[in-house]
Amino acid sequence: MNQASPARKLEEILHLAELCIEVLQQNEEHHAEGREAFAWWPDLLAEHAEKFWALFTVDMDTALEAQPQDSWDSFPLFQLLNNFLRNDTLLCNGKFHKHLQEIFVPLVVRYVDLMESSIAQSIHRGFEQETWQPVKNIANSLPNVALPKVPSLPLNLPQIPNISTASWMPSLYESTNGSATSEDLFWKLDALQMFVFDLHWPEQEFAHHLEQRLKLMASDMLEACVKRTRTAFELKLQKASKTTDLRIPASVCTMFNVLVDAKKQSTKLCALDGGQEQQYHSKIDDLIDNSVKEIISLLVSKFVSVLEGVLSKLSRYDEGTFFSSILSFTVKAAAKYVDVPKPGMDLADTYIMFVRQNQDILREKVNEEMYIEKLFDQWYSSSMKVICVWLTDRLDLQLHIYQLKTLIKIVKKTYRDFRLQGVLEGTLNSKTYDTVHRRLTVEEATASVSEGGGLQGITMKDSDEEEEG
Repeated sequence: MNQASPARKLEEILHLAELCIEVLQQNEEHHAEGREAFAWWPDLLAEHAEKFWALFTVDMDTALEAQPQDSWDSFPLFQLLNNFLRNDTLLCNGKFHKHLQEIFVPLVVRYVDLMESSIAQSIHRGFEQETWQPVKNIANSLPNVALPKVPSLPLNLPQIPNISTASWMPSLYESTNGSATSEDLFWKLDALQMFVFDLHWPEQEFAHHLEQRLKLMASDMLEACVKRTRTAFELKLQKASKTTDLRIPASVCTMFNVLVDAKKQSTKLCALDGGQEQQYHSKIDDLIDNSVKEIISLLVSKFVSVLEGVLSKLSRYDEGTFFSSILSFTVKAAAKYVDVPKPGMDLADTYIMFVRQNQDILREKVNEEMYIEKLFDQWYSSSMKVICVWLTDRLDLQLHIYQLKTLIKIVKKTYRDFRLQGVLEGTLNSKTYDTVHRRLTVEEATASVSEGGGLQGITMKDSDEEEEG
């Protein structure tokens, strides 16, 4: 054995450990009657086992000392021996068991240190290169970042470097549409925690220290992920169009889903039972909740800015403006000779299409229904508020026929479309909506008297009924 390679020495000591365990188990079974007959018999067997392991220790220490620095191939040996010793009430935390722990404590700490550093670096590099395209198949899509190698253990220790899909992953990532970096992060943090859990460290104080450290690490890394995502979201939205051509990019939905996934993962990765440690989970949860509120607010502001652009175009038709007078004269003169198309309807139609298509995009691509409901509620309420303010600014003016037609169509379709998206009656029929409805109804009645052709079938009546188009 002295001339063997480090790998060979480890292989032989692992095999020897298996034989030792087998011998002790057979010995235990053979002397089972003595255990029941004599109270001192178990202590005698334990003393014999400790002497047996003391002889094994000589070869084990030699094999482990021969291993290269930062080699993790010896973890299966620890797991094999620890699983046997921790389940034996007389040998658990006995002399040999404590010696085993003393040898592996520095190795475990070193491994966790390196993993923390590697994951942090992969997050930094990942977000710098992030495309924010949705990842649906984590096994095929995650970057293969070089990490300290962990060998396959009997208790299904994850093979982190190979990004192979472990048995516990499908339920976790079945419906994900997050980013490559975020899914990589969640997977690695979970794999590291699974690794430490599968060690089943017998000494409670160190086991608690390990768990506490991993939960804090996960909390810090999720915090970095959420903040980077929030910043990227804001930058992406700033560059997006402010016209009715705006369609929410898939990347924005991916960012939304990263926060949704972070919320779900925080429960598993950051929560510790009771005491001060619960602050890790509460802290990251508060950060995620606030970030979601912020991005919903940013999205609503973006949508409302598009509506404000539409209303700005309608402002050109305000009573008494030069443009309004010229337009009315031109339309009336042209109507004598040709069929004049309905002015203003293109504006309404393009806005309605903008709303519907963005509703469909969000509904299809964002995973969390609760957040979609909040977004649609705020979008509807803010839209009605903007229209109400615009109308209030014109209390002393009669709306131009084109303004009236466009607003009636926008308000009716907005009401209908958001109702179909699940916005509740209490939100739909708000005081703001009632104010808008009353004003447009009065304007419609006035226009039907003053305008010879009326509104050509456009009316505020039955505004909550479904219409085509």
